[in-house]
Amino acid sequence: MNKKIIIYVSLVLLAMAIALLPEMSFAQVGGFDSKVNSLTNLIVGKILPAVAVFGLIYAAILAAAGDESSKKRMVLVIVASIVGILAKFIVPMFQGAV
Repeated sequence: MNKKIIIYVSLVLLAMAIALLPEMSFAQVGGFDSKVNSLTNLIVGKILPAVAVFGLIYAAILAAAGDESSKKRMVLVIVASIVGILAKFIVPMFQGAV
């Protein structure tokens, strides 16, 4: 893919996320702890699963096209997805320690 297309798609996805998730724009509501918790829940609950699905779809398209490195990419996406899913349990553990 062309580098300009990747940047364009990334910016469009970011704009869509900001438009569809208005809680990101309400930065002055609540205390600092609630802001951190809502941001963590947003990232772990919505953004990470979406990125994992897009990564798996991208790796599957590469595999269908016959790319030899697609197996490595699929393994990396699966490992990253598992870490992202486990983040729901890891992040509160670190928040409790602080």
